[in-house]
Amino acid sequence: MRMVISASRRTDIPAHYYDWLREGLRRGVVEVTQPGTGNVHTVSLRNEDVHTLVLWSKDFRRVIRDLDFWRPQRLYFNFTLNDCPFLEPYVPPLADRIEQMAALVSSFGADRINWRFDPVVYWDEGRRNNLGGFLALADRMAELGLRRCTFSFMTVYRKTIARGRRLGIGWFDPPLPQKREVAAWLADQCRQRGIALFNCCNDGLEGIENLSRGRCIDGLLLARLADEPCSVERDRSQRPQCGCTVSRDIGSYWMLCSHACSYCYANPAGR
Repeated sequence: MRMVISASRRTDIPAHYYDWLREGLRRGVVEVTQPGTGNVHTVSLRNEDVHTLVLWSKDFRRVIRDLDFWRPQRLYFNFTLNDCPFLEPYVPPLADRIEQMAALVSSFGADRINWRFDPVVYWDEGRRNNLGGFLALADRMAELGLRRCTFSFMTVYRKTIARGRRLGIGWFDPPLPQKREVAAWLADQCRQRGIALFNCCNDGLEGIENLSRGRCIDGLLLARLADEPCSVERDRSQRPQCGCTVSRDIGSYWMLCSHACSYCYANPAGR
């Protein structure tokens, strides 16, 4: 059975390491530094070994400029699209990213794109959040034909606390009843627009209408899209709350992301 390749949970490869990825696909192989151990592994990107290449990004402009290269590839897109420049200072303007989404839909189809409104972030003792742009985005995504949205509440790690202090941001983790109220509102707004909402890695949100456990990499979905069997085994390299099926991630944490999102868990605290 061919393997799903993830590029990547650990950094934004399509935005910042595009040439590396493209050359790896041309060569049919990449070298990947394993988190924790630092060991380097060779991963095949040959067509006969890859079921689907899952691309994660906040900026797909280089993919869109190079469509002739990408159209023959079997792709799935996790497009993280929020609207909060204060927290994401170096992502492209929102209008540009919405145009990117429209271009991907036109070229690959809406069923190959998962809109990730992720994460939902609270700060300033809960008085501020990044939910203000959700409804306008949901309207536009529905117009484009998207039928999936994945979200999560920010997980506050020690490195994000340290970064927040440096930036003058005090993160706030809402209590579970508030999270359930917000999740129910998001789910209802998505339902009204024909979008299914998925919860990524948050406990305690069960039983909310139009909210299911999320799988940003979903072997059943990828098998249906490819008309080819795909592993549906849970990815045990992810945290227990993650519902994703198994894949091979080709990113590395040393591949620093220049978006400088203040809530990011992947970049070091000093970035």
